[in-house]
Amino acid sequence: MPPAVEARPRDVRGYPVPAITPWEGGEPRFALTDHGRSADCARQRRCSVCDVPMPPGPVWRVVGATESAAIAAALASGEPYRNLAPTTEGPGHRACMLYASMVCPYLARPNARRGSSAERPDELTAHVVRGAVRGELGAVVGFGDFEYAVTETQVLFRFLDLVEYLPHDTADTHLAELRAELGRVR
Repeated sequence: MPPAVEARPRDVRGYPVPAITPWEGGEPRFALTDHGRSADCARQRRCSVCDVPMPPGPVWRVVGATESAAIAAALASGEPYRNLAPTTEGPGHRACMLYASMVCPYLARPNARRGSSAERPDELTAHVVRGAVRGELGAVVGFGDFEYAVTETQVLFRFLDLVEYLPHDTADTHLAELRAELGRVR
């Protein structure tokens, strides 16, 4: 576990709570995103998992099957990957995203299902439906930078300049990479 994640507040089971996770009645709502916390992380260039500032340079995120397949296709064809569609999922440190890909049940396995639906579904979150399957080949992806916009109801991110693509069927394949990353950042 990255040290900054280890220092995060925990739920009653002892699980660390990501920086952008809302709390309700003293309990974290893991499948949801807190607008204000996400906006603060974007504005202050803080990791959406550990809430520690990210240095200038690459940022990482975990992607599902659809985006992972699009990245793989672009790389296979020798074309640059460009996705100008915004997402509501913010960036983080490499170690934090490797860790998140392994411990989040939905991100870790292709047959994992979402535990809840988006609270206010729109064109960006309509796919966030309780019971939806992650699908094959997720990935931890590094980008040279990101852009963001804070609207009244969402924080929108776009990621630029693909720098790393680490696909996974099951995220435990990233364990050696996470250990190596933790060795570099300590």
